[in-house]
Amino acid sequence: MGDGYKSKREIELELARVELMKLFKAREELDIRIAKQQRRLAALATLVDDSEQTDVILELNLGGLTEAIRTVLKASGARGLTPAEVTIRLTQLYFPVGEYKNFRASLSTVLKRLVASGEVRSAIHDVHDGRDESVYQWVGGIKNRFESAPRTKYKGPRGADGN
Repeated sequence: MGDGYKSKREIELELARVELMKLFKAREELDIRIAKQQRRLAALATLVDDSEQTDVILELNLGGLTEAIRTVLKASGARGLTPAEVTIRLTQLYFPVGEYKNFRASLSTVLKRLVASGEVRSAIHDVHDGRDESVYQWVGGIKNRFESAPRTKYKGPRGADGN
């Protein structure tokens, strides 16, 4: 049997992997649409100054700081955001920025973690005099998870080759 042969299980595995990647991509696209709609809703509620609508926005679960930062970066599109712009967007979404003792430090830590994980990239790295004016863009961690996954070759049941 040559290298071009794939067992039924190998083919099923590959098809399942491709389907899961498609589902993750669809979920990520939906997350981006949701993030943009949350931002739009917050902006419209501010313009209308509708306290009832503002209460609804406050009930939207943005999760913790990391998830909220993911949300604003997803909604920002290809342009990306500076840390100051991330802070403004979080405030627009009524995220409790003021509850942090040192929000800038927390934001910086989360951005570094997101860059290290491959979900975010620093498109323009601009740090000087202790100020971070870099631009951060959402890349998405889903595709990296499968594209870099090691592919093992199925060798059949143990003992099939005499070992």
